[in-house]
Amino acid sequence: MRKRVFLVGQPNVGKSSVFNQLTGIRQKTGNYSGVTVERKTGFLEKTQIIDLPGLKSVWSTSVDEQISVREIQQLDPEQDAVLFIADGVNLAQDLLLFSQVADLQIPILLVINYQDEVLKQQIQINVNELSKRTAVSVLMISARTNTGIQQLKTAIQSDQFKYPNSFIRGQYENQSSNDTFQNTFSENIEQYHQNLGNAKYLSIVKKDYDLRQPLVDHLVEQTVQLPKDEHVFTDKIDAVLLHPIWGTAVFLMLMLFIFQSIFSFSGVPMDWIDGFFGAASSWANETIQPAWLADIVGNAILPGLGGILIFIPQIAILFFLLGILESTGYMSRISYLSDRWLRRFGLSGSSVIPLLSGIACAIPAVMSARSITDERERLAAILVSPFMTCSARLPVYAVLIGLIFPEDAYLWIFNVKGLILLGLYLLGTITALLAAWAFTKWKSSTDTTLWMLDLPRYQMPNWSDIFKHAYLKTKAFVVGAGKIILAFSIVLWFIASFSPHTESFFQEEIAKQTEHSEASIRLEYSYAGYLGKTIEPVIRPLGYDWKIGIALISSFAAREVFVGTISTVYSIGSEEEMTVIERLQTEVNPETGKKRFNWATCISLLLFYAFAMQCMSTIAIVKKETGGWKWPIIQTTGMMVLAYVSALVAYQVLS
Repeated sequence: MRKRVFLVGQPNVGKSSVFNQLTGIRQKTGNYSGVTVERKTGFLEKTQIIDLPGLKSVWSTSVDEQISVREIQQLDPEQDAVLFIADGVNLAQDLLLFSQVADLQIPILLVINYQDEVLKQQIQINVNELSKRTAVSVLMISARTNTGIQQLKTAIQSDQFKYPNSFIRGQYENQSSNDTFQNTFSENIEQYHQNLGNAKYLSIVKKDYDLRQPLVDHLVEQTVQLPKDEHVFTDKIDAVLLHPIWGTAVFLMLMLFIFQSIFSFSGVPMDWIDGFFGAASSWANETIQPAWLADIVGNAILPGLGGILIFIPQIAILFFLLGILESTGYMSRISYLSDRWLRRFGLSGSSVIPLLSGIACAIPAVMSARSITDERERLAAILVSPFMTCSARLPVYAVLIGLIFPEDAYLWIFNVKGLILLGLYLLGTITALLAAWAFTKWKSSTDTTLWMLDLPRYQMPNWSDIFKHAYLKTKAFVVGAGKIILAFSIVLWFIASFSPHTESFFQEEIAKQTEHSEASIRLEYSYAGYLGKTIEPVIRPLGYDWKIGIALISSFAAREVFVGTISTVYSIGSEEEMTVIERLQTEVNPETGKKRFNWATCISLLLFYAFAMQCMSTIAIVKKETGGWKWPIIQTTGMMVLAYVSALVAYQVLS
């Protein structure tokens, strides 16, 4: 019995389904050391089963795929083996990858998945001939219907792994010493990954495919017989879905459905979560003794946990719906449609989902960037996604736009407030694309690798895998980013709740300042209040005073906190939109005698919140996804500089 068995295969071959069938509940998910790529492990009896990230080629450049290649190269043939999973409907492209793994000369068991689809589409695979020509055992299964799983378990436990026939390894060794090929196939792979973009090693990849493809084509001709109308169904659907007009229309309707679903379906559970933690906080404040413990539990820990868990419905719904698109084969079509125009900004079709996801929330947008194989593009998508106008900005926009325009302001038949809101969404999108262009120009690369896209066949989604996928992604957010978010929440609560002054000082101020609420006075003389006054000289050129400064600081926890904070600062006991607007419209700048929230100040604030990060949850998840603090610091600093300069120019020009 083997000590470890590594599951290897291309994306969308049902590898995760096979893993789930083999391991059942005896599995766990973690990250590879030093990176955020997920590692799934489980057990079949005493054999450890390791599900490697999907692999398209041993020459791939993405972090996920390089990890798979490195794991395969480092396994011990005496104790370890490869369970190669292939899609029986697309066997030709899978056998190309199989030939590369075979030339690494490690024990392999070839498993052909989707037997039910193979029979349905009348594809004939000569398993015996394929086994004879590759020199490995070949099994036909269907993980979706549990067909052949028991035979597969028996094959693993009885160690039916065999060394495969070499495809082109011998040709490598027979090359002239002056040729670009070096000693062995494995060494070439190592050198290629260490010298990405080097023309010499790019030529190695081309020569490898030139040698390998004819051999694989011949193997397929001898072992696989396809029906004449094999591609008719797929071609008919793609004629619509890949059409530049109709395909784009279908795509936009699907995206509209996804984002409407995120807002509509997540609203109720988010309200439940919000209500639960609100009630729990009230209970803690009224029940727990001593008072300081009630304060930290009711006003720091529970709100902090609520701020983490309230994102669960959005994340779960998004990844559930994206899982359906991926499982059916449509995700690749989305990338194909958007690739052409995104390339103008240094991105590719792989980035469309993270960018669009940012309209709902930057957190799932950043997480969904994992699907991007090119590391530079993935990083670009992560860094620019927060520019997309997320739902957290809407409360801020609603209040500030309401301060500028009355309810009955129209431009022809269009409500002016709606047009301004639309303009802010467009501003966020354009800024994200321009930032991606600037980043990819700045972080130049000599890598000339092209974006390769396989269009998989259409199929019914595997619901079990989709639910498990959504669960694991959601869990990763709660466990990984939650610790950082909770720590930030406690710090923010501390500086807003404590003061260097005594209680007698506050009683005197409350007695003197009868026009202000107790909450407003305590906030003014808290550490947060003094911090607001400390930064006032910096934000004064933007049209802000120390009170707005407190709102800027506190809304770092989440942008929508701005409304609640500004309500407290200006002695408003309610967060209702019109109440806030009516009170702010009467606020006067004591130095000028004019309105504090005039046109210039409101436009300045709109631009500031359009560009500033102001979301510790996003910072936490960016830190998790990039593996350190370098990029979150660069991202937050860059967005803050852009926000400050934009707000400064707007205020100085308009005031």
